Amino acid sequence: MNNQELCILLDSILALLETNNTEKAKEVIKNGIKRIDKGMTSSSQEE
Repeated sequence: MNNQELCILLDSILALLETNNTEKAKEVIKNGIKRIDKGMTSSSQEE
């Protein structure tokens, strides 16, 4: 995940929190963590 994607993700989370949509915000955060983890493991290991 690059900086631009991270900024978009954070903007989305902020908008969801501002509208009290905490469950959706949690889902976005969890998906972002999965993407970051996947990116870290795929770049450090050959498949």
